[in-house]
Amino acid sequence: MTSKEFEHIAIMLRPELLKVGRDFFDDDSVAEDIAQEVLIRLWQMRERIGCITDVKLFAVRMAKNACVDEWRNRNMRHADQITEAEEMIEEQRTVGRLDIDDYQKMLRRMVRRLPKYEQRLFLMYHEMEMDIGQIAAVAGIGSRSVSAMLSSARKKLAELLRKGGGL
Repeated sequence: MTSKEFEHIAIMLRPELLKVGRDFFDDDSVAEDIAQEVLIRLWQMRERIGCITDVKLFAVRMAKNACVDEWRNRNMRHADQITEAEEMIEEQRTVGRLDIDDYQKMLRRMVRRLPKYEQRLFLMYHEMEMDIGQIAAVAGIGSRSVSAMLSSARKKLAELLRKGGGL
């Protein structure tokens, strides 16, 4: 499946995915996160989408599962008082400088501290190596907005790393 074909499917599915998220959480921001998550997963499996009989039904099921996962994660987060990143920063302060593996682990933990939408955009760009246009199509937002959000995410990560002594 080409990028253009996927963009067409993403545009068609996006309203339905947003509806599932809104119905479950009654929150536009969370609905947006759910829609983006499903579209990212579909992007990752775009080569196999042609084998799916009803893509819309499949995507809606994915959205419902993502809603349940988000609900569970929210409940688990409330039970946790200290985040992994804070623990890593504290360990780093007592041990000293980090080696490359520890630094990468700390960066991954810091990325998890970003808001969901920034995490997704950061991972799409830096790990999945998607370009700004592809991210904009999957996320359903403008290219300039993607660039601005990526810049904001990088600034937040740099600040977190500075506070932890990693930079």
